[in-house]
Amino acid sequence: MNTLRTMMTALLLLATTSAHAAEKVRLLLDWFVNPNHAAIFAAQYSGAFKKEGLDVEMIAPADSASVPLLLAAGKADLAISYQPQLYTLVEKDVPVIRVGTLIGQPLNTLTTVSSDIHSLKDFAGKTLGYAVPGSEDVAIRNMLKSQGVDVNSVKLISLNMDSTSALLTHKIDGAMTIFRNYELIDLKDKGAKPVVFKPEDYGVPAYDELIILANNQHATQDKRIPAFLRGLDAGVVWLRAHPEEAWKAFIKQYPELDTKLNHQAWQATLPLFAAHSASFDKARYEAFGEYMKANGLIKAVAPMTRYSLEQ
Repeated sequence: MNTLRTMMTALLLLATTSAHAAEKVRLLLDWFVNPNHAAIFAAQYSGAFKKEGLDVEMIAPADSASVPLLLAAGKADLAISYQPQLYTLVEKDVPVIRVGTLIGQPLNTLTTVSSDIHSLKDFAGKTLGYAVPGSEDVAIRNMLKSQGVDVNSVKLISLNMDSTSALLTHKIDGAMTIFRNYELIDLKDKGAKPVVFKPEDYGVPAYDELIILANNQHATQDKRIPAFLRGLDAGVVWLRAHPEEAWKAFIKQYPELDTKLNHQAWQATLPLFAAHSASFDKARYEAFGEYMKANGLIKAVAPMTRYSLEQ
């Protein structure tokens, strides 16, 4: 009888463990692990994902350009991407859709360290660098046009070097690859006094810097997605309440990131994470789609239901 009871207890425990086993979620990052992913790490470390019944694996891609294609091919369950990229993916019929937001504002800036440049009009006749063709160069042109600058008077070059170094050595007069939570801090640490122009203040509609994508062929039925977003939101709350504890855990897992600049970037990024990751601003997405169309980056703006699961 005792043997039978022991066997029954063991079977019940096994059944209970199986019933509550965490569901795996493979999350492809947009780049190598960095402070932009702090909220995801915090949701892991604090147990927020586990509370939602999820086991989330962050995967750094070997090639960031391939991330949406790998997601579409079923090699991951979710992926981090960028709102501007979403429009081109949809136009190319890549089966991905936005399900949430990680950072809900632009991070890029047009920045100079030249002492004779105080406004966008001062860039006339100057040389400006950018890293992402078809995006950053278009943003520069729109920003200059918004202030009446003749874009033909400006030389635009595609950077094949560190934008910070290019600015500090005066190889260029301004750069569109200076992110407000990283390179801008680096410039200040190196003694520069940067003058910053935010795209959303000069002719470029505001957009979400980092978004979360899923394969749109099964996103509506995947119950892991709302669970992931609830866990992420809880992770943001915990991160803001315990920023240093989270940082220490982060660099323990990724010791190669234990630098002063990364710590500063970590602190600068804390207020930028979306508090409600599932929220969708339809009007803002429509406005940015029209901007993409007007600048020849896409041929047409698709219905918003094609861009985002949440409406």
